[in-house]
Amino acid sequence: MTQKINTIQDILTELKNSLENKEASLEAKIIVETVLNLESSELISNSQNQLSRNQIQKILEIRDKRNSQKIPLAYLLEESYFAGLKFFVNDDVLIPRPETEFLVNQILEEIKERKIHQPTILDLCTGSGCIAITLKKALPAAKIYASDISQAALNVASINAKRHQAEISFILGDYLDPFLNISTSPIAIPIIRSKPPYFDIVVSNPPYLTKEEYENLEPELYHEPKHALVGFPYEHIKKQILENNLLKENGFMAFEFGFNQKTKLEKIFPEARFYKDLENNDRFLIN
Repeated sequence: MTQKINTIQDILTELKNSLENKEASLEAKIIVETVLNLESSELISNSQNQLSRNQIQKILEIRDKRNSQKIPLAYLLEESYFAGLKFFVNDDVLIPRPETEFLVNQILEEIKERKIHQPTILDLCTGSGCIAITLKKALPAAKIYASDISQAALNVASINAKRHQAEISFILGDYLDPFLNISTSPIAIPIIRSKPPYFDIVVSNPPYLTKEEYENLEPELYHEPKHALVGFPYEHIKKQILENNLLKENGFMAFEFGFNQKTKLEKIFPEARFYKDLENNDRFLIN
């Protein structure tokens, strides 16, 4: 431990100088705020506060893991923000991305335009549950189902739903499988007791990378679960939704996709409207 580190300002300076990434200044603040349980505005007013040896040690341990193992900061801190809400995350789920907030906002706008009241929504590949929970907070009367192939991911999503007091029906299953032949599905029988169509909206931020793209990722991304990154069958999912009449007449699908996938998806969803993300990349569709 360096003797020079005594105060909050000292540790912030140390982190800014020693974190080995482009966002060192921002990450330094996030680490200190989280470990010390401070608001961002409190860092300046408390900058000369003395730190305990344990606090300094914990902060530097996070710094060292960040540098040496390239573990994403959200996993080290076990939290990430999405749409102004704090979510618990671990390496069982994809870390929520700021651009996905745009997808949620666009869905809310679409619901208004279509005058859909008390919508029933399915969030495929829910992961941390950030989409489902954010939609439920914005639409308290909505009925929301959230599915994932990973029970570990659903455990994380359930923790987040409880944290935010959001009533979500979580379902274990591979994509749409739990909602097909529902009369014979022991998973879905207690949850849906009607005949299709079931949903006003089917939404997903799916695992949309190709296998080739996965081989060339930044080191940090390999800490995220591969099943949450690679291989969403857009065409197959659309076909299942339509052939099984899962979507109500005034309903729609809303998907996130890779920045270079628009051309392919225009052929699968010829009637869709496409939207760009914060970096001006084609990233979302509503069909």
